[in-house]
Amino acid sequence: MIAKTISYVQKSFYYILLATVIVFLWFKFDEIKYTLQLFSKGGPVWIFLAIITQIFTYLCNAYTYEGILKIFKLEKVLTTRELMESSIVMLFLSKIIPSLGISNNWFFVSILHKKGIVPKQGLQVVVLEVFTYYASLIILMLAGLFYLATTHNVTRFLFWGTIVGIVLVIVITVLVGWLLGNHDQLHKTIAWLKRNFAKFSGNKDESMLHSKDLQENDIESAIDVLKSKIKYLFWPTFWQVAMFILNSFTIYFLFRSFHANQTFGTAMVGFVLAQVLSLVSLIPSGIGIFEGSMVFFYTALGVPLEMAVIITILFRGLSMFAPIPIGSYLYKKLCSTKELDCCKKI
Repeated sequence: MIAKTISYVQKSFYYILLATVIVFLWFKFDEIKYTLQLFSKGGPVWIFLAIITQIFTYLCNAYTYEGILKIFKLEKVLTTRELMESSIVMLFLSKIIPSLGISNNWFFVSILHKKGIVPKQGLQVVVLEVFTYYASLIILMLAGLFYLATTHNVTRFLFWGTIVGIVLVIVITVLVGWLLGNHDQLHKTIAWLKRNFAKFSGNKDESMLHSKDLQENDIESAIDVLKSKIKYLFWPTFWQVAMFILNSFTIYFLFRSFHANQTFGTAMVGFVLAQVLSLVSLIPSGIGIFEGSMVFFYTALGVPLEMAVIITILFRGLSMFAPIPIGSYLYKKLCSTKELDCCKKI
């Protein structure tokens, strides 16, 4: 029932988003035409830089997982290249199943299982990665609040919007901690992931999900893992922050490609706030929610509406749609090398 509801909501959002874009293009045709003329005068160079920064985001994501694996003395299990490939696949999977960042990490648990790492330890890696992801969002929102306070005439809306964003991430962190927290709820979460991956992959025999290791009563909760490993999370959190900064640079370079006089700080604040709102979306990757939020926050920061829409569309094209074919290819590649429990066929 829930899966059908989510599917219906997804389709509805796609059609609404498409209709909104068409209406916008119709009424803003002259402004968009002028903006594209600006792009032709120097945009390709900045687009190239935007693509480069996007590539480096996958490297940062790989370093994040590498840093967490080092905590468990598992850094030699996967090479940096394999971690980058896994990062692209996890981004691809995040387009399929919305789950606050848990479902795509479940694929990584399967990768580790293929390498001989028991699922229980793989779950510990996931818990730490999710924590560093949310921690980096809080750090960047605090930095954004400082930036707004020192360089902008901060409106009451922007101030409270940032505060609400910080509180929202904290609430989501607590929610994820609950989903992966006590033993009973953890097994319910695992069962949910099992059902979703079974539907997605068509795989009825998922040995990893039936692993005795996941049925043990002594499996650690998210809180237990954090208490024992939190002091080792500086570098993984650093790489998560770096990944968000590189995404912000991608947007900044897109602004520059249209000769827009926007600062890097503006690019970062709008992106991070939109990222926070997209976390609570039932739509994979927050489609519709993210775009609308990004346009909304950028216009609140003084970016012209037509410019905000164009930048948002270009950024989503680079960061979300462009990696999908590569992610699909790598997904099949990783699943075909050996049997991978969460995805024997796509």
